[in-house]
Amino acid sequence: LKVMYTLVVHLKNMADKPVSIHPQGLIYSKNEEGSLYDDRTSPAEKRDDAVLPGQLYTYVWDISEEVGPREADLPCLTYAYYSHENMAMDFNSGLIGALLICKKGSLNEDGSQKHFDREYVLMFGVFDENKSWQRSASVKYTINGYTDGTLPDLEACAYDNISWHLIGMSSKPEIFSIHVNGQSMEQKHRRVSAVNLVGGASTTVNMTVTEEGRWLISSLVQKHLQEVKKSRLSYRERLMVKTWEYFIAAEEVTWDYAPNIPDTLDRHYKSQRLDNFSNIIGKRYKKAIFRQYADASFTKRLENPRPKETGILGPVIRAQINDKIVFKNKASRPYSIYFHGVTLAKNAEGADYPLDPTSNGTQSRGVEPGKTYTYEWKIAKTDQPTAQDAQCITRLYHSAVNIERDIASGLVGPLLICKSEALTQKGVQKKADEEQQAMFAVFDENKSWYLEDNIKEYCSNPATVKRDDPKFYNSNVMHSEWDTEMNDRKSYMNLSTQCLLVLRRTCDQGIVQRWHFFSVGTHDEIVSVRLAGHSFLYQGKFEDTLSLFPMSGESVTVEMDNGGKWWNCNISQNPDDIAEHYLRSRGNERRYYIAAKEVCWNYAGYKKRFHQHCYFRFTVWDFNWSFPCSTMRNDKTCKDGSRRKVIFQSYTDSTFTTLQDEDEYTEHLGILGPVIRAEVDDVIQVHFKNLASRPYSLHAHGVLYEKSSEVKPNNSYIYVWYASRRSGPVQSEATCRSWIYYSDLNLKDIQSGLIGPILICEKGAFSKSNSSRTYIRDFFLLFMVFDEEKSWYFDKHSGRPCNEKTQEKQQSINGITYDLQGLRMYEGETVRWHLLNMGGPKDIHVVHFHGQTFIEQGKPEHQLELTSLHDVINTAHYTAQHCN
Repeated sequence: LKVMYTLVVHLKNMADKPVSIHPQGLIYSKNEEGSLYDDRTSPAEKRDDAVLPGQLYTYVWDISEEVGPREADLPCLTYAYYSHENMAMDFNSGLIGALLICKKGSLNEDGSQKHFDREYVLMFGVFDENKSWQRSASVKYTINGYTDGTLPDLEACAYDNISWHLIGMSSKPEIFSIHVNGQSMEQKHRRVSAVNLVGGASTTVNMTVTEEGRWLISSLVQKHLQEVKKSRLSYRERLMVKTWEYFIAAEEVTWDYAPNIPDTLDRHYKSQRLDNFSNIIGKRYKKAIFRQYADASFTKRLENPRPKETGILGPVIRAQINDKIVFKNKASRPYSIYFHGVTLAKNAEGADYPLDPTSNGTQSRGVEPGKTYTYEWKIAKTDQPTAQDAQCITRLYHSAVNIERDIASGLVGPLLICKSEALTQKGVQKKADEEQQAMFAVFDENKSWYLEDNIKEYCSNPATVKRDDPKFYNSNVMHSEWDTEMNDRKSYMNLSTQCLLVLRRTCDQGIVQRWHFFSVGTHDEIVSVRLAGHSFLYQGKFEDTLSLFPMSGESVTVEMDNGGKWWNCNISQNPDDIAEHYLRSRGNERRYYIAAKEVCWNYAGYKKRFHQHCYFRFTVWDFNWSFPCSTMRNDKTCKDGSRRKVIFQSYTDSTFTTLQDEDEYTEHLGILGPVIRAEVDDVIQVHFKNLASRPYSLHAHGVLYEKSSEVKPNNSYIYVWYASRRSGPVQSEATCRSWIYYSDLNLKDIQSGLIGPILICEKGAFSKSNSSRTYIRDFFLLFMVFDEEKSWYFDKHSGRPCNEKTQEKQQSINGITYDLQGLRMYEGETVRWHLLNMGGPKDIHVVHFHGQTFIEQGKPEHQLELTSLHDVINTAHYTAQHCN
């Protein structure tokens, strides 16, 4: 579709169920929405929501400039359209298509793009046939509805510029890491080797092909590889350019996952995963690892200067211009090396897979034991980091004879692809004092090639081992992390999903570190990495939490200005002294009085609202999330389906006797604590009082602070935070950015309700008439599944009728499962949305605002119709249109 056109769609329902068409990426009126839910519209305005069998309905959508691609966007944006009468059932039955919205003048007469030689639409879809109209008990992993690699070949010629329109879709949370073997792609002006998508999201990327051959297109999530979610791209020809040589061998070793076990480690976990029994392997395993040698004789091993720090990782390969990897297989079975993010010739691909699903032919790239093979590549322009990328971008390499089993056996290492002249002659990054690598992995030893060897070697009674016993299986799943600052490798529970890295530098100010993180293994979750006490520069913004998709890597820059065992570097523990120190920056001091207080919380809302709403003329939107209010088990002290929770509340002064009044700007916050607002260089003093019955704390993201301990019941503590320049927005033309605060003594604190937002703005952003308000209306939405069984206040012994179906997981926005109040704005008003996600690794939300489109905050501007919440916080804005 071209901008400034009108799109007319005639829908004839020739099925035997009601259907509709609901588009993403467009602005429309209520009778063109095609989505059935309780929006209190008239019967005439609902005809578009469910077109009955045999009926015809005409949708008319104006494609205005507001919904078109921005200057920094690619010529065409990728969206989807689908039936929304019963969305899960309609999608799983197949009612979905692609919707492309293009810049004016970007299309030829036949509808093809002028700036690309070819374009392809690929939908990576997981269809649950049990939730379709046919009710067939099977789950299909597909590309464009084809399974087992049966999608017809996608063709291109040498040096073709290809536009890829990629859609992820499923009726359950699903993540995809989309990879084209031997190629690199460009997404939002950044170089990528894998495109990360979640179910319900879409994106546009471009790629220039240079190497001849048939190349695999797949999702690198392990369960997708098992289900053969693959296709192929065929094309023909090549490039050239100076040579760096690496000599790398695959060797078999005995690996100890936990050489030093701390006394504080959970005993149950230790006995379950690390201790050795007659039928449990323990913490030592036979594995294969990559090691580096000095030359092609493979007799002199290059000693690792920090062996305890790099752990199982292969040597760091820094690809800059032209590289030659001489690989010798010193193991007992075939292995290879496959490199992500580098344009490869077919003879350097190093991956085994079927050439054609209709034949028995298989591309075999395994190097037999004792043999040597040389991989060569030339870093093409399309591989190098873009102008908006870091000077070196993080990729990985691994054996790919059988990706799942080879990685489980240990063959993985870091690959850095660098800009021209980014490295010194010794291969070290310029403009950085230090360089660190950290790998977060789940090694499933049950899938290792050496499982039987390990059973025979480490189980004193191998005959008693039951390989299908869940206890035995789980004992062999190792959640591990290696980095270049920890003294020892670790194999501790939950490291794969939420990680805390302590930077061990004692008050050493001004050190610039480049961190390269990557995630590998059998997990299908997003890893959240946080650098305690520090923010880092990532994609032009300062963040303090990084999301890693499976089989992907990211690069960040950390400036150590809050160094060391950082909590020991405070000027003083006296709050007034700390504030005085920070106020030398000429900022203002802002005081907040916040308490943790136990309340009875009703997820259905502050009160049940079954009465008709009065919609005023300028009300644009009451946001609804279509989750039914569930039956909830009563707490002994709470009635009417309420649950015992603890929340942050704002008071007027240090007596903590008078609550702050709620107004139209705060009504929508729900379970969230008060918004803590400040400008850059301000000092924030939070007077915190614990009015609850157990210890809690108040911990902030994004600001500099002193480490403090728990606050016991009825005690108080004054937190002092400093809003540095990195706390505020750094993108051009961005005014404010959001962070979060919460109690962090235990994960149960957040599940119990203790979480709130922080807003840090540039100087002068706050209204002169009201120093706690900006000139733009801000809404904060926490998308979170509250698991009451993980709350401190869950009473598993609470009495209830035997036939009562209890739902302990509450899917909510701001703690409300449906019809959150207070999201009102005026037509033509610019509104800023701060979208928060603090759930577990599987809590992935794709946020879709019907009838409105976003602009991503800052410059360059990017058009968004929906946003994926796998990061902690996303911020976007729009100008409200179409009152309803």
